[in-house]
Amino acid sequence: MYKESEKIELKSTFGEWKEIIISLTSFANKSGGTVIVGISDDMQPLGLSLGKDTIEDFLNKLKNHTDPVLYPSVSIKTYGIGEIVEISIPESDYKPVFCFEKAYIRVGKTNQKISTQELKELIKRYEPANFDEQILRFPVPLNEFEEKHIKNLDSVLTNAEYLCYTKENKYFPNAIVKAARFKGSNMATFLANQDFQGNITDMADQLLEFIKRNINKKFVIKGEAKHTEVWDYPLLALREAILNALVHRDYSDPGNIQVRIFDDHLEILSPGLLPKALDMKKIFTASRSIPRNKKIVSIFHKMGLIEQWGSGFHRMLEACKENNNPQPVLNEVAGAFVISFFKNEGTNEGVNEGVNEGVNEGTNEGINEGIKILEKTVFLYPGLRVQQLAKKLNQPPKTIERWLKILKDASTIEFRGSNKTGGYYKKE
Repeated sequence: MYKESEKIELKSTFGEWKEIIISLTSFANKSGGTVIVGISDDMQPLGLSLGKDTIEDFLNKLKNHTDPVLYPSVSIKTYGIGEIVEISIPESDYKPVFCFEKAYIRVGKTNQKISTQELKELIKRYEPANFDEQILRFPVPLNEFEEKHIKNLDSVLTNAEYLCYTKENKYFPNAIVKAARFKGSNMATFLANQDFQGNITDMADQLLEFIKRNINKKFVIKGEAKHTEVWDYPLLALREAILNALVHRDYSDPGNIQVRIFDDHLEILSPGLLPKALDMKKIFTASRSIPRNKKIVSIFHKMGLIEQWGSGFHRMLEACKENNNPQPVLNEVAGAFVISFFKNEGTNEGVNEGVNEGVNEGTNEGINEGIKILEKTVFLYPGLRVQQLAKKLNQPPKTIERWLKILKDASTIEFRGSNKTGGYYKKE
């Protein structure tokens, strides 16, 4: 004999499919339960007759209208003069479960909509720990950790401790960092490449060594018998950008951090987008730290690698100015955050000479800098139009149009295509 309870709901036919889905969702958000189709409210068999696709159609509706998707067990039984269908669902490990954009929970014999406050508490209670705070799922012997770091290990290891202290990362392929030097300004031809899969606390210095092997430096004489090394890119800014990627990337994303070195620019790609509270247009002037990986941040801070004040982008900008590099360009591409650095003055003398002649006629140093950034942006993102360039560089369209004219007059860029669909490209 079947009787409605906190774990059992009776339905007469699959014509009540919406109510059945709501009941299954309610059970999933509580402690599990079963919907029995083919029995009336007074517990009498109704002689249910199932069509060829009845069950399949219902399961498709359940899949399309639940989030996360529910996958119940289904049992068809003979009961009285017909059939009944038992649809059972366990308590969900991923609460809250929604159906029809709402969340329900089983209370006694009824399904009740979860209030906003209850929903917030449910989300907080069942929200999985961040990747770096999760317990390491693999047994790792102590001899696989750097000896100097063993004293820092907790009794229960987390993903963060493994990534920060291991000798070699064997379990998280997405935490391997890929670096490459390409010929020209695209990724068609490799000149050098290397994968880095040690612990992430040592990786910034290792990556900098790879970069230094694949960029140029010159010596600037300052005073008698004194000279200063000037690299294509400011090493301090690159170190900040690399540390930022290692600490703040989204480790639940299967992609890798990539360092891409081209003839005229360098990119650092980090899986995961900026937090919504950070405005990309103001990131060089606003100071705020919003860590995605709190435990990794804590370890890096204790080791003196970062300072947790949100001032890293300020230091990048100042280092670029001091090294005579244009301001880095920030972008979000295919779920990843990309910061692009451009070579310092003197590395593209043939290009810059024509630009400078046009710029110096009545323009100031700030405009000169803006034009150079625009030029590099066109080279980096070919095919963009005025409005797109204005948005990317946070400049008025009229200003972009004036700067584009100077660059076209200097024969460094050109417009290709029709007025409606064309864009700006590097002049070959």
